[in-house]
Amino acid sequence: MKPTILAALFAAFIAVVPAVAADPSIGRTAFTLPDAKDAQTTFKSDAPKIVLHAELLDMQQGTKVSADWIAENTNGAAPLNFKIDSAEMMVKDEDEASFSLSKPTNGWPVGDYRVDLLIDGTKAKSVAFKVAD
Repeated sequence: MKPTILAALFAAFIAVVPAVAADPSIGRTAFTLPDAKDAQTTFKSDAPKIVLHAELLDMQQGTKVSADWIAENTNGAAPLNFKIDSAEMMVKDEDEASFSLSKPTNGWPVGDYRVDLLIDGTKAKSVAFKVAD
């Protein structure tokens, strides 16, 4: 075969083989206070709001990303693994998502918490934080 024919066959093969996209996933995550630059994993009970930033990897437009805020163990203030709240977003062209939860009226109960991040309804990552005085 001549090189030009081989090149043409290779180009035709590439044209008909679909591109394999990477699976969407959650990359780096960080908890912060509003308007803060420094990440932290422990918050005081009077924190006005806790914000979770999550890197979105290989997300197609229209992918649904959800965050379930869970009180794992708050020493009786809530049942074990209590779902506090949930939020979702539809990906447009973002490469980062931010989810936040405001302080309860009587402050954050001391204890262990997590945020479950879901991609199109399937858990992709869990990220833990604590509230301590």
